[in-house]
Amino acid sequence: MFDDASPVGAYGFRLDPAVFGRRYLHEAGPGWPALDVRVGTEPPARDGWREAFSGDGWAVHVDRGARGVSWSGAELPDPDGLVHPMLALAVCAATLERGGDCLHAGGVLTPDGVVAVLGSSGGGKTSTMAWLALRAGLDIFTDDHLNVRDGVAHAGPRCLDLRPDAAVHLDLARHARQVRRSCRHRYPLPVPRRLSAPVVRTVILEWGPEVTATPVPPRERLGHIATHRTAQPVDGNLTVPLALAALPMIRLARPQNFGCMPEVERVLVGG
Repeated sequence: MFDDASPVGAYGFRLDPAVFGRRYLHEAGPGWPALDVRVGTEPPARDGWREAFSGDGWAVHVDRGARGVSWSGAELPDPDGLVHPMLALAVCAATLERGGDCLHAGGVLTPDGVVAVLGSSGGGKTSTMAWLALRAGLDIFTDDHLNVRDGVAHAGPRCLDLRPDAAVHLDLARHARQVRRSCRHRYPLPVPRRLSAPVVRTVILEWGPEVTATPVPPRERLGHIATHRTAQPVDGNLTVPLALAALPMIRLARPQNFGCMPEVERVLVGG
């Protein structure tokens, strides 16, 4: 699909560098399917396309077979917005079409697999992963979008988008680029040791007076997974959420400071 001798991609899909550039993408694996992502003001007019989901002034359509995805809206994303968050929506549409699923979640690569990191808005998810990358040297698998299909998770773009205050606290502002209308600082990440790996457990980040790790009962896990899905498929396919809900899950509370992070690292990595 792409005339490119050095293919690149993310989330386990081969992507067009003419659209997404190369800076934050990975060297594509030989088995990665090509995904033709189109961006424009009008949705596809041809047969064989369906709307996957939509938001305020935009829509994502996917073609039959998940070979192509179209993002359409009156206001087009800037180049930085294409890499994130638009790409996450595009690959989510293709992943759902292929029987997979996606979570609004981060991911940390550990020796035994990927730890999915969930958190509410403002819950410190990305700043936690930035600390783990910068101070602990851990592999950040994905910042904000966990893509699971064919039984494994697939690594996202090699960057973290931090809020300005977190970038200052971590002394990353001078090493990052301002993106998304200066609302985020984009910090580049090294390539993780593995670009696909199974999810082995889930951690839900919360604020609290001290670091505590509380197991989530099995009956409550599916609700947490479902709440953090990127989109709700029309057909209600729960194959991936049920598989993730069968894995260990803990609530990890911690104070709103970075002094507790070594203990957070031990809990998150050790399970």
